[in-house]
Amino acid sequence: MSKNFKNIFTDFEMFIKTLPYSTDSVLNSFAFPFDNSNWSSFINNVINKYSDIFFFKSASYQQTVIGINSAISLQSNDAKSFNSVSKNINHWKKNFNNNWKEVNKQTAPIIFCAAKFDPNNSSVLWEDFPSIRIFVPELIIDISRDDAFGYFNFTIKDKNDRNSLSDKLFSYLNSLEESVKQEAYVLPNIDTVNFNDHNNLYEWSDLFQKVINYLKEGEIKKIVFSKTFNLQIENTINWNNILEKLNNRFPDCYLFLVKKNGSVFFGSSPEMFLKVSGNIAEVESVAGSAARGKQMESDKVLEKFLKMSEKNNKEHTIVSDFISEILIRYSDNVKVIEEKQIRKLDNIQHLITKISAELNSGINVFELIDELFPTPAVCGVPKDKAIQIIKNLEPHDRGLYSGLVGVFDFEERCELAVAIRSALVKENLLTAFAGAGIIKDSDLNEEFLEIKLKSDTILSLFKNETKS
Repeated sequence: MSKNFKNIFTDFEMFIKTLPYSTDSVLNSFAFPFDNSNWSSFINNVINKYSDIFFFKSASYQQTVIGINSAISLQSNDAKSFNSVSKNINHWKKNFNNNWKEVNKQTAPIIFCAAKFDPNNSSVLWEDFPSIRIFVPELIIDISRDDAFGYFNFTIKDKNDRNSLSDKLFSYLNSLEESVKQEAYVLPNIDTVNFNDHNNLYEWSDLFQKVINYLKEGEIKKIVFSKTFNLQIENTINWNNILEKLNNRFPDCYLFLVKKNGSVFFGSSPEMFLKVSGNIAEVESVAGSAARGKQMESDKVLEKFLKMSEKNNKEHTIVSDFISEILIRYSDNVKVIEEKQIRKLDNIQHLITKISAELNSGINVFELIDELFPTPAVCGVPKDKAIQIIKNLEPHDRGLYSGLVGVFDFEERCELAVAIRSALVKENLLTAFAGAGIIKDSDLNEEFLEIKLKSDTILSLFKNETKS
């Protein structure tokens, strides 16, 4: 946290004087150096204090961003597609004042995004979150390898707004300063919950057979089916603890947390959905999984099984082909960077193919997102039919699970992750989600094991050590 409030406020007052007197159709952004580059020193208190939080750490360690509250919303309340925000984004891009050059910043991840798997689905469980939310936070903390900056974003509606801005900025800075004085980490206490694998397997067997019947009809090539696991939480969660544990256990994954009102959605995802820098788009195909071995020898055996598995390779090819076919519509130069490599996580390993595309001029990135989302890695092929079957068969609303989380700038550069290996906390109930891709050749027990492995990403954080 910056120790020199006086310099920040002096610079802010100078910035305010350069702005138009009053207009709520202009977005203003004041950037300032942020001295504390350790997000874990304050994130728990921030999450507990504010009702609107967005946390996102890239898988490459390049960047961590934290957004607090909303300065402007870029989508309508009933938005069902990403492309619907293009007009709004163009407006704010043209009506944007900032001091970024004065602090040697050319661009910043100023637009934050969280989208549900199925924007047309709605349930009480997910009522705190809109179908698609694309917004500019009021305060952004941007931490990279080299530096850390804060961005205070606002519009000015009238004279009173103008006069209160310094007070609002001071309140944020003071709150962050206090948050650094963090109590020691304390593990949350969890009620003993003993999942009965027999009952879970019986339920899974029934649903699995219904999915197989759809696949045998021939109109569907692949469906991703998910399950939920519930835990009752006794005490307040220490989010520093949870996020640090996820970060340490899965260091090469995206780490994310979205809080709205009393609901918190969080997780650690191994899957990049889309990264755009300049005119280069990158997409990952992550499909096909196997457990990790406890010893090096057994781990190599499982890796070989994954590489040789006809089912896993077939599932992976379906996803890769879908992505390539979409990218070809937007690029004359699509290529595979890495094909069917093994990505090893703490408890599971995946087949992964990295695909890049040099986007043609004039491409609308939000239109591309609508075409790609959701990929067969979390949905199925054909996409529309798979979504409908999922809606018919799954007894729960996925909400943000298998949706998207990530950030943009005003030049449509972005980094978006698929929101898997995740859970929702609402009213002391934790609901963890996990899914498995099913094709005609799938084995019931193998898919059940895969779901258990994936659910362990979250459930292992809350295991009661006294449980038998």
